[in-house]
Amino acid sequence: MKILFVSNRKNNDPTERELYEMELMNELLGFRRSLYDLGLMTVMGATPARFDLALQDEYVAPLDYDEPCDLVALSAKTSCSARAYAVAAEFRKRRRKVVLGGIHASLKPDEALEHVDCIVTGEAEELWPKVLEDFEKGALKRRYDSAGFPAMDQIPFQRFANQRPGDFLFQQIQTTRGCPYRCRFCSVPDIAGQEFRFKPVERVVAEIRALPRGGSLQRRLQALYMVDDNFLSRVHYTKELLEALIPLHRAGELIEWSAETTLNVAMDEELLALFRAAGCTTLIIGIESVAAATLQSMQKGVNFCLSYPEAIERIHKTGMSIVGNFIVGFDTDTLAVFKQTRDFILEHNILYPFFSILTPMPGTALHEEYKAAGRLHHQEWGRYDTRHVVFKPTHMSEAQLMDGYVWLYEQCYATDAALANLVRFWARPERRGATWIERAWVRWRVARSRRIGPRNRDFFRRAMAAMTARGKKGDVAQLLYYLDSGHFADFLARFKSPDYARNAELFERGETIAPRQTTQWEHKRKVAAR
Repeated sequence: MKILFVSNRKNNDPTERELYEMELMNELLGFRRSLYDLGLMTVMGATPARFDLALQDEYVAPLDYDEPCDLVALSAKTSCSARAYAVAAEFRKRRRKVVLGGIHASLKPDEALEHVDCIVTGEAEELWPKVLEDFEKGALKRRYDSAGFPAMDQIPFQRFANQRPGDFLFQQIQTTRGCPYRCRFCSVPDIAGQEFRFKPVERVVAEIRALPRGGSLQRRLQALYMVDDNFLSRVHYTKELLEALIPLHRAGELIEWSAETTLNVAMDEELLALFRAAGCTTLIIGIESVAAATLQSMQKGVNFCLSYPEAIERIHKTGMSIVGNFIVGFDTDTLAVFKQTRDFILEHNILYPFFSILTPMPGTALHEEYKAAGRLHHQEWGRYDTRHVVFKPTHMSEAQLMDGYVWLYEQCYATDAALANLVRFWARPERRGATWIERAWVRWRVARSRRIGPRNRDFFRRAMAAMTARGKKGDVAQLLYYLDSGHFADFLARFKSPDYARNAELFERGETIAPRQTTQWEHKRKVAAR
């Protein structure tokens, strides 16, 4: 009996660009996708050995609805759910039974059941063998609900089946699940629980050693992404894990990696040193907003543990870079938020700013609040992707919020100031510079690409010149990320309003058109002075 797992795109628009997918960077480096579907591959690992398995990834190749199989398994987050329903319909036309799991089916089970034969809610690893057993007997139920959470030492290793590990820019593992924080815009506690759960350290080490290994060039280009919602779960566990990872990194068994943490990671400088010694090159931090009032309204109290400037400097001293996640569109945000955010990023040399439009996702307190107030425009889930405006903002129009989002990407990845921010990071003494072979290879790859416009080619040319300047330790991967993000900014131009130029002028004026908000670090100083 054959189970066909399917990882679907957000939609079937060939001109679509998703920043997470880093499509230009993948093309330049020779990869087909950035991140594989770890959730599906983990459930594949939980599939009993008596079943044949195959995986179709729509990001890698068009779906083949006629592939022979007995059961189709889909998983979808909210923004991919509409496409998942369409994919399910195509398989069901061919008389295939379809099972759907994932975040959206767990949050909207009745809706999901309208489109598939069966849903699995919650974490599926323990329940999946029972689903398959019932299917074998011809007794598949309409719904299976996970009771509680599986023990982390029982989570199976991911399984690639017919997928080629070398197709993906990032390898991935997960060390913890759950989150005790109750940020109003986040559904993680409702999906994964409000308590941190940990994989045993020895199991994480074994999982890293079990990851597929590519050739030497591929190995150098790939990186590992720890997909935990918060890698810094409990400090004692995190330190124990990092200490176990250090010898793996030194032995070449653990490639460079990144992880998502909360700001309090910077409170412990010994912890930061362990991150760096274990091979971590980038910390992904939910800064969300520079305004104290916004953080308070979203119940993001953890972000007041340390001032932003001090936390950033401590991380930078180790040589690690920062992905700063920012959200715009909160009820406390005025038109001044865009300039205030950009200026903070450039002043503090945040290398990888990542922007999202506030999106009241199903399962969050924010969604229920906005729904009750009649502020949600629709439930077209494909647009609940953090880059569409799906609600009525308080202090700006929908068009201004969309324009501000586009403006931030242009300002931080496609301007002289963006180039200066990148080059400034290269001047840090803790860095290793690119070799002449790496620089020559990247020049060759960029020259061959037809997807890079004049603005981004000029950015690349000037960055390469700066990379060879004395005292600069340029990183070609960082430059390619900037090139990819500049390409994404070009894609976003289609969403600009007719008043974009006028709105951009308003954003640049910042505090002259709207009251200035007290920043996170100013708030901390006031509290400390009391």
